[in-house]
Amino acid sequence: MSAGATPVTAAVVGIDAPRDCGDGSAGPMEFGKLRREYVRLSSRPLGWGPLNFERREAPPSSECLPAGTTEHLVFVSLAGGHLLRDSGGERIERELAPGHVAFQPGGQPVRWMWDTRLTFGVLSLCPDFLDRVAMEAFALAPADFELRPVERAQDPVISNIASVLARETVRADKGSKLYAESLATILAVHLLRNYVQRKSAADIGDQSDPDNVMQLPHSRAVADAIGFIQSRHAQPITLDDIADAVHLSPYHLARLFKQATGETPHQYLIQLRVNSARALLTSGAGQRSLAEIAAAVGFADQSHLTRHFKRQFGVTPKHMRTQGAPARPAAMRVRRRHKNVQKDGNSVQERIWSKR
Repeated sequence: MSAGATPVTAAVVGIDAPRDCGDGSAGPMEFGKLRREYVRLSSRPLGWGPLNFERREAPPSSECLPAGTTEHLVFVSLAGGHLLRDSGGERIERELAPGHVAFQPGGQPVRWMWDTRLTFGVLSLCPDFLDRVAMEAFALAPADFELRPVERAQDPVISNIASVLARETVRADKGSKLYAESLATILAVHLLRNYVQRKSAADIGDQSDPDNVMQLPHSRAVADAIGFIQSRHAQPITLDDIADAVHLSPYHLARLFKQATGETPHQYLIQLRVNSARALLTSGAGQRSLAEIAAAVGFADQSHLTRHFKRQFGVTPKHMRTQGAPARPAAMRVRRRHKNVQKDGNSVQERIWSKR
């Protein structure tokens, strides 16, 4: 069960469970054909292929799919709400917040009940495409891994993919299909790395193989540390917390983390929080204030967010919300300034180029 999830009954949360919805004999349903009146934006008419995006708004209701859906679904909440999910042998209540991500594998029975209005984006990925990427990228057959429902408070990678797909759906030009196909591969790799449970010996890999470094014990500790930071980055966490989670000393973890990623755990945490804020700002996350967004992604206050945000992207959060992202990343922009220096006893101007 996902961290922070609370198993409940329908009576506890005040949501009436729907009547029996059948035995699934009709087979999995295509999600894009369900509740079309909820759809506000859809890429399906564009013929993108293995990955599609929709933005939906749903009034209080319920949905029961006894044989699941034909596609893997990744939901990204764009506003608050109250939801009950019954799937994978567990019943979970959620108070949703913008940026909350839920993965629902295709072909698995699921029942959703909600008593508030929901606004969300949904990525629909073809199962055959995921299986092909698993084999090509990780040499994993479908029997080697297991798909289960997974929920996370934030996932900047998925939020950014959803944001880009929303813009490409609106743009709908000749390059959008190719863009979407590239993002389908990125999404598939991300899901296989972070949302599946591997079952076979292929999970362990050949630890004698120097190319398989991510399976060696120290690298596994770094991967576990990254997973810990990703799952709790919106909460106050310290280096000691991360080190305790992976059973290393803070010094040892910091050294290994820097060797593997080129960043300290703190730098990685700040970058993750900034990217989460960017994803919320660009995905249309309701009318939340910048202070609320700062708190939602783990910053102490709005000024803390603004300082790190401008350092990474070259613009303030307010500017990105109103004007969009800059044409070039901040790290690629340079500015020219001058200073007076002494050369041969004479004061002359010297051009200095520096990263902003």
